[in-house]
Amino acid sequence: MTYSQGGLIQATDYNTFAQGGASVNHGVANINTVWGTGSGDKGYGQTSTLSAVSTSNTVTATQWSTMIARLNSILTHQAGSGSGITAPVAGNTITFLSTLSSNITTGFNNRLNFTSNGSDAAATGSVNTSWTTNGSALTITRTATFGSADQARYFFNAGGKLIVNFGATNNQGNSKGNDWVSLLGTKLDNIVIGGYTNSRGGTGGSVVSSNTALGYWNAGTTNNKILELTSASGTADYGNNKIEVFIRTNGVQGSNGDVGNVVSVVLTVTDVAADSFDDQVNLTINTTWTKRPPETTNLADTWGTPTYG
Repeated sequence: MTYSQGGLIQATDYNTFAQGGASVNHGVANINTVWGTGSGDKGYGQTSTLSAVSTSNTVTATQWSTMIARLNSILTHQAGSGSGITAPVAGNTITFLSTLSSNITTGFNNRLNFTSNGSDAAATGSVNTSWTTNGSALTITRTATFGSADQARYFFNAGGKLIVNFGATNNQGNSKGNDWVSLLGTKLDNIVIGGYTNSRGGTGGSVVSSNTALGYWNAGTTNNKILELTSASGTADYGNNKIEVFIRTNGVQGSNGDVGNVVSVVLTVTDVAADSFDDQVNLTINTTWTKRPPETTNLADTWGTPTYG
């Protein structure tokens, strides 16, 4: 880099800021890698990327101004405010922008940060599953399938989250069923899946294990447990009944460093308690997907809506 106070503005400087060098380089802090297609956990999928400048051409004020506008959109999405850099105006001398490089590095390093989400989509993909048993287990698998692997990347890179909501109806009307309804709906209300993290909604129960550092990017292609929760109701007959939640993806589907376009959340419920008078389980377990999309004030929707199974 030769970009410095008192130096000449060269196309090579501009191209490094724009795309990482004379050709696209996702390993160097630059605007297009974050703003455009990018690779892996870099890229929001926006189409209005910056064009490289030929080394034989002059970098214009308009090109600098467009660069700063893209930078400000990135930073505002991530942190709520832009760079504070004043864009050059055509006809005026283009002065050295002392904080430009550091702001681009910040936007690159903080690419997975976001200050807000869009509104939760209306609950969709609702499925009711009957469970009539005693002392056994049931597994329910729900999937969210994006239109492409890149759309999945853009969704999670820009801060989108997928939510699986849980609930149950006690068809038997007995005390064991009531305990299960409390476990599925109050103690575990939902699971929220992000890019590299997950969180549990609900209170109570006893957490046997929890791994909140699993999300889309590091779920793996086989079931990876994110939560095991027991009822811990204080009732000896029911307190060890448990829920386990797993996550996985379907593996690489594209050429831009994705890990799949299908996210699966697997729920296993295990009835381990049997009493002598009230041990029948007759539940309708409800699982519902909700999409919490990235904000679209600074970004355009490049991720779409997954289909739910």
